[in-house]
Amino acid sequence: MKCLTILLVWLMTLCTNARALEEKPIDLDDLRWKYRVILVSTHEPHTSNALANLHELAVEIEERDIAWFVLGDDELHTNYKGKLMPTLREQIVDRYFTPVPNETSVLLVGKDGTLKSRSSDLNLEATFGLIDQMPMRREEMRRTSGDG
Repeated sequence: MKCLTILLVWLMTLCTNARALEEKPIDLDDLRWKYRVILVSTHEPHTSNALANLHELAVEIEERDIAWFVLGDDELHTNYKGKLMPTLREQIVDRYFTPVPNETSVLLVGKDGTLKSRSSDLNLEATFGLIDQMPMRREEMRRTSGDG
């Protein structure tokens, strides 16, 4: 009985700790090795168009482990489901968009955290093509096709 009690306490502690880790707000560094990141700095009406395109291709985005962040006029939009650091928007601006561009600027950051491309428009088909040529993505596709 004592072993069962210890086991139950240990499992409850493990579940509580796992939940606490999940609730920890993330910043860009926390996404490294888990997600490719698309960063878009834009202004209306381009913000709405970018969001529509990203939502339209949600399946392809998820397939490629992409977390996207659109910095519209003083707002941050994302497909990332977890809790974000309150200062994430400022972190993105400081790291990637200083000075703040007047025109749309799109960046692709690889899972390794390095900048892979920079462009002046959100061309998701071209971005998918670039990602699909990356060695890590090719290995992911090879593993996926081997599982089926």
